[in-house]
Amino acid sequence: MRYLYYCNSTYQILNVLNLNWHRRYAGFEHIEDYHSDLVVLNTFEGAEQIAEIIRQSGVFDHVMLMKKTFNTGVFHSLLTLIDTVSPLFYMWNKHGVRKGEILDKYDVITTPKYSSLIDAIWQLNRKARLDLIEDGTATYNMVINLKSNSGKIEKLRQMLSYNDFHDYENLYLVSKNLYSGINPEKVIEIPAFDESYLEKIKNDFSAFSDKYAQKDIYWLSQFLNNEEFNRMVDKVLSSVSSYKDDVLFVQHPRKHMDNKYGFAETDGKQIWELMMLKMKDINSKLFISIHSTASYTAKMLYGLEPYIILFYKLGDRKVTAANDDFESFLEKFKANYSDPDKIMVPETIEEFKECLERYYVLTGKQRDRGPDNI
Repeated sequence: MRYLYYCNSTYQILNVLNLNWHRRYAGFEHIEDYHSDLVVLNTFEGAEQIAEIIRQSGVFDHVMLMKKTFNTGVFHSLLTLIDTVSPLFYMWNKHGVRKGEILDKYDVITTPKYSSLIDAIWQLNRKARLDLIEDGTATYNMVINLKSNSGKIEKLRQMLSYNDFHDYENLYLVSKNLYSGINPEKVIEIPAFDESYLEKIKNDFSAFSDKYAQKDIYWLSQFLNNEEFNRMVDKVLSSVSSYKDDVLFVQHPRKHMDNKYGFAETDGKQIWELMMLKMKDINSKLFISIHSTASYTAKMLYGLEPYIILFYKLGDRKVTAANDDFESFLEKFKANYSDPDKIMVPETIEEFKECLERYYVLTGKQRDRGPDNI
């Protein structure tokens, strides 16, 4: 049996590494003659180095780094049309992959969501089973992009009898009990990390998790394509600037925000899920975000319970996609916390400031204790 895994973020990579290890070494699902390849799409900082580290580790038979590319020039429309109707042309045109390297090679494809790349791979492996794997909080209600963003391309795919990506066999999640979406019978929980394997991963990727100062407050950057909401985010950042020496500004690996208040910051080349394991007394740390998946992974992956402030209610809920499905996830997530009050959701800037003050009162920490706060 030959498996293909696809990733385009560090969180996906950690989950795929874990699932692959259990399938290969722990007898998970009782797979015989197991072989696995990994495709990493370079849409995040450090993708090239991370792919090379995984390649050197030997846990996959092959690791393929593919670049996100676009058709340009006078033949843009023609090339896009050919890409759509011919997955073989797409793989050669975009990624230099030839027919023998991909056609009918895989029995199972494991992917977090639809993409043109994974669609083309699937079209070239029509007998392959499709498994979905967690892609953040939206996966827990299956609010997930399973089709093209282009209406014209989507209609063409339907005419060509392409699969609509709803025809999947399994959905692998880190925390099965948080799921409330469709087809619950298809949900399989990914086993917890083997401790010795997690130690190996930590050592392999130490350059992506060991280089940042320890702080009390971690701002988890999210960029939304909405000027009004981003102005509100700036007001929130301004409030946090009063605690500047206690804050690490964690840049998003795909889109950097302006760090105009001069916080200590990451360069985007970090594996957040491993950085958390380096924190001293993580249960007394504070994570701040709109509603980033990074806020929840400490609990979901490792059972750790930092303080969390989510400020998605301060702006237009349509912009943040924090809909009723997300609220359902959040209520279940809070219920899993030993102290649900550690998760704070302010509805005004004034309430946000009160949440910050409450954090210092509850933890007994002193403000502004120096640049490193180690």
